[in-house]
Amino acid sequence: MNILVTLEDNNGAIHRMSLEAIVAAQRISSELNAKITALAMGKNADKLALEASKYDLDDVLEINSSSLDSYSSDGYATAVEQIVSENNYSYVFFGHTYQVRDYVPKISAKLMRPFLADNVNMTISNNSIEFSKQAFNAKLFADIETSDNGLYLVSFQSASFSSDDLKSGSTEVKKIDITIDETQIKNTYEEPFQESV
Repeated sequence: MNILVTLEDNNGAIHRMSLEAIVAAQRISSELNAKITALAMGKNADKLALEASKYDLDDVLEINSSSLDSYSSDGYATAVEQIVSENNYSYVFFGHTYQVRDYVPKISAKLMRPFLADNVNMTISNNSIEFSKQAFNAKLFADIETSDNGLYLVSFQSASFSSDDLKSGSTEVKKIDITIDETQIKNTYEEPFQESV
C-alpha cells in the first residue's frame, strides 16, 4: 500500500493540517506497512520538502514548476493528477483546508475516484481502513470503509490527529520536473489576505 500526502504551504512552513495528515499516514504505515510519500509544490516547495525530510517518510517529492509559484486550483489539480497517474497510490491524504476544498474535487472528477472529505477519525482493523466523518450538522457519525484497492482521495478535519505524534526521521528529497500546459490554468488568485501588524 502506498500513500501520498500533499503538503500545503503556510508562509514557507508545512501547514499544521498537512502535518496531521502525515500522522494519519504514519499510523497506517505502522500497522499495515504502507509506504509514505510527501509531495511539496508551490513557490516554497523547497522549504516544505526540507521540513518534510525530517519526518519518518519513505520519499519526499519536490515539484519544480514555475506554473505552481502562484496558487491556482487548475495548476495544483493538474500537478497532483500527474503525480498520482505516474505512481501506484492507494490513498492521497490532505488536511481539509479551504485550498483543498477548492482543488481536490477537480482531481476526483478527472480521475473518477472518490473524495472522502472532512474525516474526523480513522480506524484500522483486519487490514482494512475505515474513515469516520460527521453528518447532519455533527449529530451523526458516518463510517466509510473503502471497498477496493483503487485510489481514494481523503481529507482530515483539523485536530483529527495531533502533530505532536509525528515520528521524526531522515528522508532524501527527490526533485521532479513536471510540465503544466499554461492554457489549462483558467483561474488566477490573489495572495492570501494577511492582516497588517
